[in-house]
Amino acid sequence: MRQLNLINAFFNMTVKNTVPETPLIRPPSEWRSILIRITRGCKWNRCRFCGIYPHLGEPNFTSRSVADVKHDIDLLKQLRPNAETAFFGDADPLMVGIDAFIEITEYVRKVFALRRLTCYARVSTLWKLKKESIKVLARAGLDRVHIGLESGDAKTLRFHRKGQSPEMVRETTDWLKEAGIEISFYVLLGLGGRDHWQRHIHQTAQLINETEPDFVRLRRLWLYQNENPYSAPGSPLLKEIRIGSFTPQIPEGCVLELRMLIEELNNLSTFVTCDHKNNYVQVSGFLHENRDDMLATVDSFLALPKSMRDAHYLAVGSQI
Repeated sequence: MRQLNLINAFFNMTVKNTVPETPLIRPPSEWRSILIRITRGCKWNRCRFCGIYPHLGEPNFTSRSVADVKHDIDLLKQLRPNAETAFFGDADPLMVGIDAFIEITEYVRKVFALRRLTCYARVSTLWKLKKESIKVLARAGLDRVHIGLESGDAKTLRFHRKGQSPEMVRETTDWLKEAGIEISFYVLLGLGGRDHWQRHIHQTAQLINETEPDFVRLRRLWLYQNENPYSAPGSPLLKEIRIGSFTPQIPEGCVLELRMLIEELNNLSTFVTCDHKNNYVQVSGFLHENRDDMLATVDSFLALPKSMRDAHYLAVGSQI
């Protein structure tokens, strides 16, 4: 029996996967990228509006070993030898540790001739790394970070337990720009609910104007339900709705939020896009070039008869 256990242990140590692990979620803009999973799940996992990793079957956070990630990169080289862009996941791959992250970054740059390397990153994680470490990440080859800004309003962020403040965002974006790393913000329409949407949007526009990220990608808050028979947990925000501490925004309110946000943004070089199909109105363009066109698109939709707008809202629905 002891000999059999030793054989099994040796077998488990030496056998490697033949298919690379894939991050559960990726930005739509990374659809052509090779997808490299460095961490599993979300270390923070407290945001009231989210909870998506437990919902998708990853309730716990774990870091993968550098050796396993490198093995996946080797597999990806066989599958996509000419890939030009790469994306690191899951929610906050920098939580693997900066030394491990840099080793993986340098390795993928060695294996692939990449023109762009990106990852998800929490503001709080970047803020704890500080300016000099962010410069090290840039030198290792990180080109862009996808950041969940969600809102620029401190009260909205606190209610949703985001774990970041507008002040942290300002400081972190300064460090990223100084290092030459592109910034892609995600903003959630509807995050202020029906009661605080104007404050949410106004403060978000103000913070974007102050930080001028390279990209602003717009989403609509998704209140997903518990899904049987898998017993996947529903959105944590559903509890707040039941007890009356959060009133969801109505569909037309989300469109009005979109309009207000674009109207209050300055003529920045930032590229704004509704690059997700759960948005009720799709607009896209550089603020300093296409801002008026985007507003005209929203206004054209709002000018439609109410019956047509309501039918459109039902047709769009909600999904990840």
